[in-house]
Amino acid sequence: MRSLKERLEQSVATLETLERKRLEMRSPAHGQDTEWSLVERELREIEQDILDEPGALEKFLVRRKS
Repeated sequence: MRSLKERLEQSVATLETLERKRLEMRSPAHGQDTEWSLVERELREIEQDILDEPGALEKFLVRRKS
């Protein structure tokens, strides 16, 4: 499993590539679905990391009963 730092670095590199292609193609919407997918995935993974090992955030978490 990749670390948070590695995942974010890869996502940033992908987003930078998308931005460069948008400028080259003069298309502000180019890759928008990919961008949203990356952001959504990273937020889900960060949320899961926090839930798995909350550390100092434990006191702020509200857990739902299943």
